[in-house]
Amino acid sequence: MKAEWLRREVRAFAPYVVAPIHESHVVNANENYANVFRIPAVWDDVLAALKAYRPQVYPKPLADDLRQALSDYTGAAPEELLAGNGGDEMISYTLHTFLNEGDTVLVHAPTFDMYEVGASLLGAKVAKVQDLPGFRRDREGLLAAIRTLRPKLTFLCNPNNPTGELLPASFIEECLRAADNLVFVDEAYMEFAQAESVLSLVGKYPNLIVLRTLSKVFGLAGLRCGYLAADRAIIEEIAKVKNPYNLNSLTQALAAAVLRHRDEVLHIRDAIVAERERLYEALQDIPGVTVFPSRTNFLLLEVPEDRADALFEAWRQADILVKRYKGNPLLPGAFRITVTTADVDDEILRVLKEVMRRA
Repeated sequence: MKAEWLRREVRAFAPYVVAPIHESHVVNANENYANVFRIPAVWDDVLAALKAYRPQVYPKPLADDLRQALSDYTGAAPEELLAGNGGDEMISYTLHTFLNEGDTVLVHAPTFDMYEVGASLLGAKVAKVQDLPGFRRDREGLLAAIRTLRPKLTFLCNPNNPTGELLPASFIEECLRAADNLVFVDEAYMEFAQAESVLSLVGKYPNLIVLRTLSKVFGLAGLRCGYLAADRAIIEEIAKVKNPYNLNSLTQALAAAVLRHRDEVLHIRDAIVAERERLYEALQDIPGVTVFPSRTNFLLLEVPEDRADALFEAWRQADILVKRYKGNPLLPGAFRITVTTADVDDEILRVLKEVMRRA
């Protein structure tokens, strides 16, 4: 193939790589360990949805029934919501709706890679405000960059992936007031934070876009269902660029069924949060390990960089796959570990202690 056939941005593009999985215990993708379909009331509704399911019929273009279920859950009006194939698709649609080549996108760093990946593919410039020590967001630096760079889109991941840090809603409101343009707040992990969301600000700030997902707390990563909340004028514009039947009808039906049983699902959330705190305390007691506070379902930890290879391999030998950030200059020796069941977490700790003891 001739390289000149490719768009300029694609020629040197480094894609987001998903690691191949050979291990039995996968704690590298922040998945919910629980199968929510095993909740009896959820399973009853899922069976009813499957019995009524008609695969020969195209899905509803705007996922009307799911939109109503999301409205009941979030308090946003259905017209202020748009659903799609996971948060990644919603990020992509947003970028394709608003970015021109050469526009500036502002992110903090480190954060979720897909903001930069998607913006770079469209020929946008990506400006970064690096975290302060301890992976605390540089709030003053962010506000200054918003005011001086006037980015077309500012991305705030809250709580942040991969650091787990939570920004208060009051600071995000400062950013909204400072910005002439759009502020995109990724709240994929907000249910784990059990803190004040900015969803309630959608009616107040026409430049706010909020991303949520059913992949994390609701355990539907395999069904791929993310959604945006924003002023209805923004939703109407983003809906112009989405594929007509972007979200399959099976996901629409099953996601709505799970949302109807959110109280039962959130009991699982509470157990994950409790286990997160137990794991955090245990990690703090291991010499040579630095673990960072988290308001998500994962923990970021660092070890001396010269021990990282041995540790990653030791976990793999124990049939455990964690997220490693090898090659990222902001995260040398860093690993992100999804909180899972106590027995697997204990094995993670056992391997870590053994490797650090040898060090």
